[in-house]
Amino acid sequence: MHYLPSIIFFLFGQSVVGGVPKFKEDASKFMEVGFNKGRTGTRLAEIAVKFRPNQMFEEGEDLDVEEDLVLEVKSGDGCWTKVDESPVRRGKDKQMWRVKVVPCKKHFVRLGLKKDGCVEYFQYPESVGPASAEEIANSHFRPSIPEDVAITPLTSDSVVVSWTPSSCAESYELFYESHGGDDSGNMTVSAGFGSVTVRGLKNCTDYTMYVTAMVGDEFSDAGDADFTTCQTSDDIPEIMTAMQTDDASNTCKQIHKECEIIKPTTIEEDQNLGNVTEATFEMKSDPEARIGTANSSSKLVLGSFWMVMMLIAC
Repeated sequence: MHYLPSIIFFLFGQSVVGGVPKFKEDASKFMEVGFNKGRTGTRLAEIAVKFRPNQMFEEGEDLDVEEDLVLEVKSGDGCWTKVDESPVRRGKDKQMWRVKVVPCKKHFVRLGLKKDGCVEYFQYPESVGPASAEEIANSHFRPSIPEDVAITPLTSDSVVVSWTPSSCAESYELFYESHGGDDSGNMTVSAGFGSVTVRGLKNCTDYTMYVTAMVGDEFSDAGDADFTTCQTSDDIPEIMTAMQTDDASNTCKQIHKECEIIKPTTIEEDQNLGNVTEATFEMKSDPEARIGTANSSSKLVLGSFWMVMMLIAC
């Protein structure tokens, strides 16, 4: 009868571990990721992430999608960003996230499975985008407003204009007008210029400068800044040029603590116990490199442990 407690203990250990959801190795087969296709065409400013939670997880019968899953998106060399919205149902067993993006960048998607104190990630193997310039122009994508418009006086009749670039912009339209309405002008510059010099202004006159981003036939709201040409030569400051942020130089903050990766290794035993699987733990240190993989070994590790306990009890 002393066998019975050991067997019950062994089965209980197996059942507890077996109930923990984890990503299947072929989880990507149950995901569809791409620019969202609507009735009127492809929406290049939106990514659709469709998935089948009942099929992409092992032991996932009790999975609560809204509570247990997180979606994160990374654009270009930027940081992973958590999507706050919840997915919506699409049919009996399919759910979908819609994520706003800029079409001229490459986007990466990963799903996170919340566990005790950490999150296990599964990154979709294919990226989305960038769309071509022609596709963006034909999609009626409206660029964002140029921000941080800055005016630096150069001489009594010229200034340097700079701004923060708008994503996907093909060109910028600059328009200036004096407050008295007696002087105005405009120019168009291609995307990629960090600053533009405007000459031929009236001396000691107040102006407003407007900067608009253009993509095909679409245009943004105008960013604006007031300035004056009333300045002596002794007061001319250093010219400052707006620079586009280099996402690669940013230090990304970790959104969630990522789970340890369990790497199974086989060790030899001399006590006729056969091969016993030993769990070794590896913690990835680079936040950008830590991509969770399906943990298929935990059940085997603890199962072997309970088997050993049963044999010892015998």
